Amino acid sequence: MTKFLGVLLALFLLPGLAFAQTKELKVALVLPGSVTDGTYNSAADKGMKEAQKKYPQLKVSVRENTGFADSEEALLAYARDGYDVVIGHGFQFAEPAMKIHKQFPKTWFIVNTAKAADAPNLAATDNRWGDAGYIGGAVAASVSKTGIIGHIGGIPVPVIQEYNEGFERGAKHINPNIKMLSAYVGSFSDIAKGKEITISLIEQGADVVTSTGNENVVGTLEAAKEKKVMMIGTAFDSAEFAPDTVVTTMLVNFDVNLELVLGKIIDSTIEPKTYLLGLNENGIGVAPYRKFEDKISPENKAKIAQIIDDIKNGKVADLPAIR
Repeated sequence: MTKFLGVLLALFLLPGLAFAQTKELKVALVLPGSVTDGTYNSAADKGMKEAQKKYPQLKVSVRENTGFADSEEALLAYARDGYDVVIGHGFQFAEPAMKIHKQFPKTWFIVNTAKAADAPNLAATDNRWGDAGYIGGAVAASVSKTGIIGHIGGIPVPVIQEYNEGFERGAKHINPNIKMLSAYVGSFSDIAKGKEITISLIEQGADVVTSTGNENVVGTLEAAKEKKVMMIGTAFDSAEFAPDTVVTTMLVNFDVNLELVLGKIIDSTIEPKTYLLGLNENGIGVAPYRKFEDKISPENKAKIAQIIDDIKNGKVADLPAIR
C-alpha cells in the first residue's frame, strides 16, 4: 500500500499532469486577417474552437486583422499580460517571435505556417501545402474543359509557393498538356485586386481557379462565381459560400495543429521544434466533391485516390520540396 501511494504521489507531482488537471491555460491566437475570410483565418478560428472542446481549461483570446507592422507588438502585449501560450498564425510572426521569445521564459510562443523554432520556448507548426496543392491540381485538371487552370496567391511566401508548384504538378499528373497560369496579388487583404487578377486569368481561358492567402481569396471566389467558372478552395471548406462554384477544398486542418501543440504544452512534452503535418497526420485533407461528384469521371476519381494513397506512402516523386 505504501508503495502504491508513493507511485500516485509521484504521478500527481509530475508537472504535466498537475498542469493538465488543475491549471487554467491562457492562450492567445493572433490572426493576420478576419475570422470571416472563408479560408486561412477562418480555419484557424475553427481550429481553436475545436481545441477548446478537447481542452476545456483553455481560456482563449483572439486578435484579428493584425498587420505586418503590428505583429511584434501583438505578441509582446499578450506575453506581458502573462499568457501561457501565444500563437502567431502566419509566417510574418516568425521573425518577431524569434526576437522576443527568450524575454518571456514562462510563455510558449507558437508560430503557425512557418519553420521557426528555438530553445527554450519557441515552436512551430506547418502543413504540407505542396501536397495539398498537388491533389488540388489533379482535381482541377479532372474537371477543366479548356485545359487551362489558374492559381492566384496573396504573397509568394514559402507555403504559397509550395502550393503553387504542387497545383501545377498535380494537374500535369492527370493531363500532361494542361496549361497553368499563376499570379500574385501582392497583398493578403486586397479583395478587389484578388478579383481583378482572377478575372484576368479567366479571360485567358482558365475555367478552374484556386487561391491562397487571406481576404484576397474572397476576391477569387467572387470572380469565379460571377464568371461561372469552377474553384478549388484552400484551407477552410468554403463550399457553403458558393456550392455551384467550389468543386472541393484542399483542407488545412489547423485544429490538428493546435490540438497537437496545446496538448503537448499541457502534458509538458512540447519541444522547441517545427511540427510538420501532412496527410498521415491529418494535417491536410480533401473536402467532398458534393455537387461536382458526377462531373469527375470514375477513371480520374481513381487516379486522384491513387495520388492520395501514394503521397501517404511516399511514392510521389515530384512533390514540391519543403522550403
